[in-house]
Amino acid sequence: MSTISRIAARWRSFVLPGFFLLGLEACGSYGAGDYLGATPGGAQDMGLARAKIAKGQVPTLDDFTPEGLYSEHDLEIADAPPCGKTLCINTAAALEVGLDDDQRDFFVQLGMQSNISPQEFKRKPLNLGVVIDTSGSMGGNLGGVKSALHALVDHLKSDDRVAIVEFESTANTIVESTLVSDKSKLHAAIDELETGGSTDMEEGMMRGYAEIDEFVNPNTLSRLMVFTDAMPNTGGTGAETFQSLVKAAAAIDIGFTFFGFGTQFDAAFVDQIAHLRGGNYRFVGPEDVKPIFEDELDFLVTPLAYNLRVNTKPMEGTSLRTVYGVPGAAEHVTGNLLDVTTVFLSKRKGGIVLRLDGANIETLVNGSALDLGSVDMSYETPEGTTEMTTLPVKLPFPTLPMVGESLYPNAAMKRTTAVTNEYLVMTNVCGKFQSGQLDPVDATTRMDAAITQLMNANAELSDPNLTREIELMQKLKQNLGLSGGMP
Repeated sequence: MSTISRIAARWRSFVLPGFFLLGLEACGSYGAGDYLGATPGGAQDMGLARAKIAKGQVPTLDDFTPEGLYSEHDLEIADAPPCGKTLCINTAAALEVGLDDDQRDFFVQLGMQSNISPQEFKRKPLNLGVVIDTSGSMGGNLGGVKSALHALVDHLKSDDRVAIVEFESTANTIVESTLVSDKSKLHAAIDELETGGSTDMEEGMMRGYAEIDEFVNPNTLSRLMVFTDAMPNTGGTGAETFQSLVKAAAAIDIGFTFFGFGTQFDAAFVDQIAHLRGGNYRFVGPEDVKPIFEDELDFLVTPLAYNLRVNTKPMEGTSLRTVYGVPGAAEHVTGNLLDVTTVFLSKRKGGIVLRLDGANIETLVNGSALDLGSVDMSYETPEGTTEMTTLPVKLPFPTLPMVGESLYPNAAMKRTTAVTNEYLVMTNVCGKFQSGQLDPVDATTRMDAAITQLMNANAELSDPNLTREIELMQKLKQNLGLSGGMP
């Protein structure tokens, strides 16, 4: 049976995914700054929205997610204890007004870190399938795709394997799976890419999976990378087709990463797929090639944990209102339960934010802290071990805040809450703009409040990423035609 037939057969009758070894060098406990972080799969940036705002546009609600925004920031939990496991999760909380609805609530961060030293981390060899969209719609993006591919090849190691497939109306293997010993051959194949034709992404992915299928083994990281604007129009075109395909591949330990190009990139389509086991995606702008393919590639391809499950147990007097930062939240958040299919190793400490009702603050007072409840968590390591823990959720205070006052335990939670409110305001104003219901006065007030929170956090942290968010919000105000400059 051909490799294409084998992967197709698995696609039609896949089994539950098994676990495979990552070979991470997890070496005891490390103090703050001495360990790598972790971030949920799915969107790894908010690049599409940033690109549209930079061009003077207003993004749609499909163009950005909270997990994408969080993944761009190092959301370290202040004073977190040393991490002694593959994945450690700690809690921190703040009391602040949500700038989407003006209700004062508790924002609880689930902060993620690992016990893996950056000095000692060494990723496993890759068994990589590179699938390139060369359809006509990619014509304006081909230069960026080639730059990204050249950077990828330059970063690969001699014990990595790579196969290169291109697709338009049909798919074509231009480099069969081979050890990365002759990079000049790979660079030459990339230089010869041209665009034209329709977009049969299904066939391209099928062929890419088939190229790497026979080389899957526990000593490598097997992954399909798709470079595309995510607009299939031939073959399978619905998200369900690709969900079935990537689930079948996950069953034989092949993960996937989408790299999106161009402001026509269909992030909503990809987002329906990238929350599945082993999946993530990045938007690639011209300035992103070096940081992604030289600085972050090893982490994008390295799963750290699977099936993270969190059961929130709020104290009487409060309740869970919503959750931010869970990929595929519509499918993965039910009541007080949430799950994340894959957590990846990262240079940054990622996070998920729970929003608890803050209306009855007096009932939660316990000594010099607000007792918000607890969270039960479990996850599975790549080796198949289940880790479980229960953590309290408390917010200490020197004096109980007055009505309307905010409460932060430290500057780190100011950052997390400010970034969350940035997302909430963007959702509010962009959604109303796209529906023709924007109130300029209300939108200006909310955006200025979000900018002020970002500025207050940045005054304490001097974080270039917060400066970037302030500039983004100011440019979005301009695009919306709102008056005023700095709040």
